[in-house]
Amino acid sequence: MAELNDPRYGALARIQEQYPMFSDIEVRDLRDQGIQNGRKLEFTEAYDDRYDNPFIEIFDPALKGKELEQALIGEFLHEAPRRNEEYAIMRSNLNEIKTPKQLQDDVDRYNHAVENYGEDRPFDQWLEVSGLDAFIRGHAVGQWPKDYYTDMQKEFIDAMMQKIRGK
Repeated sequence: MAELNDPRYGALARIQEQYPMFSDIEVRDLRDQGIQNGRKLEFTEAYDDRYDNPFIEIFDPALKGKELEQALIGEFLHEAPRRNEEYAIMRSNLNEIKTPKQLQDDVDRYNHAVENYGEDRPFDQWLEVSGLDAFIRGHAVGQWPKDYYTDMQKEFIDAMMQKIRGK
């Protein structure tokens, strides 16, 4: 738990220093409960009367160190379009500069989620809510190979991340 919440050294403190716009989002460390329905962690947005504020729950006990930080940043990205209009506009334009292979990879990742994790949203909704943020995260935190992205995409995503940084 200290790894996540230590005010000086924890993963959450480092992320909140880089991205102060997300400092009010609660992160619940539930790693002692194990993976939930195949989910390592989950972002829940504020909506209806059910939740006043967005929050993130971490389930996977194996998520630690750099991998934990990368995963958390990826989950915070779900909230970024609601908090920064310029980021939202850039995000909505990102699909237009994907290669045909990347567009096919989106379909393949979606089909994998349907077959292995019970994904039941239509493809377009999955892409908007999950797939596009995964594509952004892959470059933004170095989870996907650098050569997967074109130079234009890298510059585009880097500019998007600058929009949501505190500096």
